Amino acid sequence: MTKFKISYKLFFGLLSFTVMIAYYVWGIFNNNDIIDVYNGNYETFTIDYFTTFTLLSNVLVHAWLIAAGINYKQEGKSKLLGHTSANTLATLITLTFIIYNFVLIPVQGFPTQTFSWITSIINHVITPIIFVIYVNFMMENKEIVIKKEYIVKKFWIPFTMTLAYCLFAMFRGEIRLKSGYTESILYPYFFLNVHKVGPMGIPGYGWFAIAFVLVVVILFSFSFLYNCINNKMVTRKFIKTSTF
Repeated sequence: MTKFKISYKLFFGLLSFTVMIAYYVWGIFNNNDIIDVYNGNYETFTIDYFTTFTLLSNVLVHAWLIAAGINYKQEGKSKLLGHTSANTLATLITLTFIIYNFVLIPVQGFPTQTFSWITSIINHVITPIIFVIYVNFMMENKEIVIKKEYIVKKFWIPFTMTLAYCLFAMFRGEIRLKSGYTESILYPYFFLNVHKVGPMGIPGYGWFAIAFVLVVVILFSFSFLYNCINNKMVTRKFIKTSTF
């Protein structure tokens, strides 16, 4: 493995991690949201910050990048650093990229403060792009996974992880609703709130149905696409094949 690949993984992995922590600390000291949205409750702010799907997908990605940068000899060989894990994370971070930039931004608007803007660009644009590029075109020790085998044995992983998060977020939202929490912090994303009429006058359950279908399509399409790219790369011998 070249020094460039090692440096690539460590640089972007540490960049994503640093920005994640820095933005949390900035939110604590620049406590406008904590006061306005969370009524001064730092605990709830902290829980919500570290349990959004967009942040968790970034955490998994920068953890993989850092681990693969340090244990580069195990890349593509161990389960955690293998291609199945990498393809799963590439799919999840792609979902983050699409949902944030093409659903949340049009509805909620782009951050106006400079640091928020920089953080959003790094976590929701740069990190997804660099990770997808690495997994598909630079990762070593991959092998061909035929299409049928991928659909039957691999696709359930990103789907189950996303579904588990959705169930967690909605269950927590229902508990908060019954506990009298303010409406703005019930759910991490507007399309999970089935009780409230959403944008364009569409009922909450309508937005949930739309989001569910969209998420499934994104997960299947991109995980399948990335596996096809991987197979092409291995076939053309741009990388050396190895076992998972």
